[in-house]
Amino acid sequence: MIASDTHQRPPHVYGEILSLNVSEENEPPGFVRFLSQGTAVGAMLAFPTPVMGLLLNSPYYGPLFLAALPSCLAVGVGFGVIEAIIIWACTYVAARQLNVAFRAGIGIAVLAVLIVIVDFIYSQPSYNRDVSRTEYLVHIGIYVVCGAIFGLVIGSRFHPLDELARGTSPPRWPVVTAITGFVLRFAVILFLMYSILMVVWMARGNASRTEFTFAGITLGHLVAAAVILFARMPFWLLLLLALIINFPVAVLITDVLKEDVAVRYVSLVYLHLWAAFLLCRISVPQAAPSFIKKRISLLPDR
Repeated sequence: MIASDTHQRPPHVYGEILSLNVSEENEPPGFVRFLSQGTAVGAMLAFPTPVMGLLLNSPYYGPLFLAALPSCLAVGVGFGVIEAIIIWACTYVAARQLNVAFRAGIGIAVLAVLIVIVDFIYSQPSYNRDVSRTEYLVHIGIYVVCGAIFGLVIGSRFHPLDELARGTSPPRWPVVTAITGFVLRFAVILFLMYSILMVVWMARGNASRTEFTFAGITLGHLVAAAVILFARMPFWLLLLLALIINFPVAVLITDVLKEDVAVRYVSLVYLHLWAAFLLCRISVPQAAPSFIKKRISLLPDR
């Protein structure tokens, strides 16, 4: 007679655990995540519009495309929000996470409808020029790719809001840490977009070598800042890299920007954002307090 293991769990329990894991994987993301995904993708897909405007038009119109960046991003965000709401509605009706190909199809169809509506409202047939078949196919291809990107990202496990407001692990001062992280990361992304536009504009215009060099250094700084802010690294490395990339900004404020009050003020605000970001993430190695306590306990009593 074989003795049964009283500690062995019944086989059906493992089936229940497996079903729970499958249901968690199929559980769709929340509505806020859908909106954040649509907002992020819409802004990223709208950014090439002013870049292409600078490349295809005279440098004389450069300031107009720089000023149009917020409106372009707003339009992209609006498209992304509509895409997110419709994909979320389809996901809610299905009560499970949709297939990637199905989401891409929804994204393409929704974007096509939005383009037709916008073209119907704002087009002026009397001023339209003849469009070649090649240009027509290129535009259709761009819309298909953009719609597919909407569908691939919206409804996935990617959470832009978490990445922007990401704090420390383990969490410490979660609200302040999230606010400083969100504000600085958002500012760096926005400044990076403007910096790219400035470099493109100066490369096509008659900018001096000094101005173009300054714009290139600014672009390099912002690219490095974005990598540092979104990468996961220990605090000592974050502090070291932050000091290295922000030292030229401090020199710029003290030695160069003495008469340009606007840029000087923006640079000062930028450095203060970095200071708040680092202060909220400062950490002391755990070995130091334990070492100090051990030494204090060994001291003789008086």
